[in-house]
Amino acid sequence: MIKILYILFFFLFFFQVNAQTPEDSAHYKLLYGESDTYYAALNQLSLVGQDAPNIFAESAQGNLYNSQELTEKVVLVHFWFLSCSGCLKESPVLNRLQDSLGNNEHFQLLAFANNSMEDLKRFLDQDSVYFGRKWGTIKKHPVLTFPLIPDDGSAIFESFKGWAYPANILVDKNGFVRKIIHAHEMDMEGDDFFDYLYGEIQQMMQE
Repeated sequence: MIKILYILFFFLFFFQVNAQTPEDSAHYKLLYGESDTYYAALNQLSLVGQDAPNIFAESAQGNLYNSQELTEKVVLVHFWFLSCSGCLKESPVLNRLQDSLGNNEHFQLLAFANNSMEDLKRFLDQDSVYFGRKWGTIKKHPVLTFPLIPDDGSAIFESFKGWAYPANILVDKNGFVRKIIHAHEMDMEGDDFFDYLYGEIQQMMQE
């Protein structure tokens, strides 16, 4: 009897973590049609319900992170890069999430940038980034308070089947990928996008 209940629980849980797939597949097709972008988005969506790729990383702030220590946490994996205007537009939302949930033992935000450690440290120290052949100042963005992690070469991005920046992936406390989130697909920004992410994270932390 216990074995049967366990099997039922497994299938119910498996259905829950894959609940995003059918809905978003149709949404992607509506957005992108039969295009390379559609198939790239669909390919990444196949991660939902699967074990998240292994993470072992050091932030530009000097902190180490690995998948083993992230168990029992809801993890928001964010992908961006320094010269991406859309990414910097999303940074205030990430700051608010870090300010609201950064001290919660059941949550971790990790922002992987397609930049080198040197570039990220210079960005933190001097508020500048390398454009073309010279360093230029990035204006009109807040001080970033969340962990900035170099993903120079896009190894982590590719392990999460990434295809667009910025991107957000929610990993639940069991280490399963639960949500693939691109703000532009939801036509959200600012307060609306913060409320959406915050609500999704809170729900997963309570499970």
